[in-house]
Amino acid sequence: MGKRGKRTDGLMQKKFRVDGKQYFVYGHNERELFEKEKEKREEIESGFQRRREPTVEEYYERWQEARRGSVKECTMRGQKKIFNAVKAIYVPSANRTFGELKLTEVNIDDLRYVQGQLAKDRYTRTVNDYMAHLNHCFCDAMKERMISYNPFCLLRNLKRTEEEARDTIHRALTKEEQNAFFGCEKCKKNYYYNVFRFAICTGMRTGEIGALRCSDVRDGLIHVERTVTRTETGSYAIGSSAKTAAGRRMIPENKLIREILEDQMKINEVLDGGEGGPDDLIFKAPERGLMKATPVDREIRKICKSAGIEPFSMHALRATFATRAIEGGMNPKTLQEILGHSNYNITMSLYGHCLTDTKREAMNNVESSIHLSL
Repeated sequence: MGKRGKRTDGLMQKKFRVDGKQYFVYGHNERELFEKEKEKREEIESGFQRRREPTVEEYYERWQEARRGSVKECTMRGQKKIFNAVKAIYVPSANRTFGELKLTEVNIDDLRYVQGQLAKDRYTRTVNDYMAHLNHCFCDAMKERMISYNPFCLLRNLKRTEEEARDTIHRALTKEEQNAFFGCEKCKKNYYYNVFRFAICTGMRTGEIGALRCSDVRDGLIHVERTVTRTETGSYAIGSSAKTAAGRRMIPENKLIREILEDQMKINEVLDGGEGGPDDLIFKAPERGLMKATPVDREIRKICKSAGIEPFSMHALRATFATRAIEGGMNPKTLQEILGHSNYNITMSLYGHCLTDTKREAMNNVESSIHLSL
């Protein structure tokens, strides 16, 4: 039973406890106090119920909030987009959207249905990534004992049918494509010409190039310290660190890289109305803000059309650098450090096929030598 009292403003007050916590309601008479207490208890019980048996969306929001601060903002933003796409899928068997299902209600049939719906207009790799993210969420739900088992343990990844991005827009350019692109007059006159050249000469990522400051180039080395990233709200900003721990690295300059940097400094001096300071960015957008990948890739597609080659992305210039490096005999371990990969296996899985081509050429040379002596 709750305790009653009267306030100085004439209203009656009643206090009661639920699970040890004290609550107050106010009214003009006993009847109003009774109704308000009943309403408050129902509201509290509803909150407890949601806490004990949340929907998929309620638990996901809580899960993401708990991860805030330990996960990068750009990652949080990307994951939120993934969940928004999944939660809106209508599940006919439940007559609700996936996000509205109780966490404890989700079964393997629901997951297979969601997977199938996503696969209708997305690449299989994308679908597999979406489901992997949800699996992570459900794994943590099981650790919290919100669910007794994780239905994702029965879900198999879709078999990939599309080409790898590394073989299409992220592919390494052939020497013929490389010459056609950089030899195109439209490329030479493009605002991002030095960006293209710098990317293929250093293997740096677009965000790393866009975050490079004058003070980062010293003692004959390019110090890669940070990258352009996205905040949770979607705006662009320079991050406080590189993409990964291994991404923080030093790349030795060569003569061509120095020429590109010197040329860009002269352009900046003209566009910015004077010599820049040590904290000034070297490569900027035409409007002098942060350089972003999408506009740069758009310019590349225009040049490709003019040069008569298949379109590619800025990332392809990084892959091309790696390929030319291997063709030139660079040690794969050295290449790993220059590219900023966290381990050797990443480098080999992406560019190991280049070694095969290099070895094939070497074996052909051996064959020619042996043939001459037989």
